[in-house]
Amino acid sequence: MNWHETHALVTGGTRGIGLELVTQLLARGAKVTATGTTDSSLAEARDRLPQVTWLPLNQADSSSRESFMQALPAQGISLVIHNAGVQQMRDWTKPQAEVAFDTSSEMAVNFVGPAELTRLLLPRLSREKSARIVFVTSGLALAPKSSSPVYCASKAAVRSFAKSLRAQVNQAGWRILIQEALPPLVDTDMTRGRGKGKISAATAASQILTGVAKGRAEIDVGATALLRFILRLSPALGERIMIGR
Repeated sequence: MNWHETHALVTGGTRGIGLELVTQLLARGAKVTATGTTDSSLAEARDRLPQVTWLPLNQADSSSRESFMQALPAQGISLVIHNAGVQQMRDWTKPQAEVAFDTSSEMAVNFVGPAELTRLLLPRLSREKSARIVFVTSGLALAPKSSSPVYCASKAAVRSFAKSLRAQVNQAGWRILIQEALPPLVDTDMTRGRGKGKISAATAASQILTGVAKGRAEIDVGATALLRFILRLSPALGERIMIGR
């Protein structure tokens, strides 16, 4: 893979893993377009990395997706990394009023948004000499934890979508590689104050991009490889390990 010939689109690029992906893509010589959801986050990102094309996108909103597509160049994007996501910690056994949550919004950001944005991007990507779509899911797509049921379900949905899309693209003979990156718990704003044994966002981004360059269909990041091994040996054990996290 020639990074100098790559124009990458990274959603959720203003912080966390997304910001690290943007930074490391630039270091590798790629051209980068990235998204953020608020004016303030985009302004800060533009000041920090002015060489990136920063565009607003609320991927849960259909009108925002359409406006975003109009702002994108008609051609040239060859790598799409669906990174943006949200996670809500919610105990469904407690009264709804005690814990604010929005199931529809979480599913829209984490699953509907990437799926619909992919639908809009596919015609453009199919005209490229070669292209890649990377879905950043989670080790929780393999085995869920109890504290965030909707997040786990959304990541499992994206994983299933990526598998089906990969089959369709292959059957169509399109030169688009569908890849999935499965990070473990990563030290970001979203996970602040929760969990142990986190890896840094920089490490996660580096491993993701290494897997992208190698053309791996599934990119296990950090301890996800160990989780997958345990699940092969004993699915019940693997799920017991993960469910209480």
